[in-house]
Amino acid sequence: MRKLLLFCICFYSSSTFAQDSTRTSAEEVNILYRNEASGGVIIHSNGFGITFKRGWHLTGYKKQMLDIEFVSLRDPKQYKLANPDYPDAKPYFFGKLNFAYVLRGGYGRQNVIFSKGERSGVEVRYNYYGGLSLGITKPVFLDILVDNPNPNEPGTKKIVTRPYDPADPDQQDQREDIYGPGPYFQGLDLLSIYPGVYGKLAISFEYAGWQDKITAIETGIVVDAYAKKIPIMANSHNHNVFFNFYVSLIWGGKW
Repeated sequence: MRKLLLFCICFYSSSTFAQDSTRTSAEEVNILYRNEASGGVIIHSNGFGITFKRGWHLTGYKKQMLDIEFVSLRDPKQYKLANPDYPDAKPYFFGKLNFAYVLRGGYGRQNVIFSKGERSGVEVRYNYYGGLSLGITKPVFLDILVDNPNPNEPGTKKIVTRPYDPADPDQQDQREDIYGPGPYFQGLDLLSIYPGVYGKLAISFEYAGWQDKITAIETGIVVDAYAKKIPIMANSHNHNVFFNFYVSLIWGGKW
């Protein structure tokens, strides 16, 4: 009887120890990582691009953040059309002077509103950033139909590539003279820079399944302001201040 009782006590103790060990291994211990880095894609009201962030913990609920982004910038009035006289003509943006891009670099803070207690939870943060914003423009090139100077081919036309110029007589008739867009990478030696500043206010939702990983959605508003107007379109009112709503998808890690 004593042996049976001793056996039961030992079995119960072993079972309890095993359950405690299993519970300890299953429950993830919250760890405060001091550094993080992440990157992703961003879509805003007038374009899209890529984003990179680097973070340093100041406290358990506050981080200092480095914010870098490169995005395209379009005019909301731009639209594509094609020359109807040539079935093989490609669509182009009529009246567009330049392709425009924005390179942002700055610092900010990230503050936790609701922390994530478990793997399946969501951490909600609010973020604010500010810094330098560089507007970058590249001229739009078009394939233009001009009279063929070859006397052996009278009445024919040939294609020449030129930057879009609304003062050029060969480019004023969108129906007859513009054949389509020129090579995109032509004109990289003609870039123009427009220095400015930016500010950003956002809310982010981090829902990664592991504490040392980052999977997040960030959404908010960003304002870019430049000393000069950025000439995107030829026949519209260009601006030097841009307001955009954005959503970014972010992936990264912590250490």
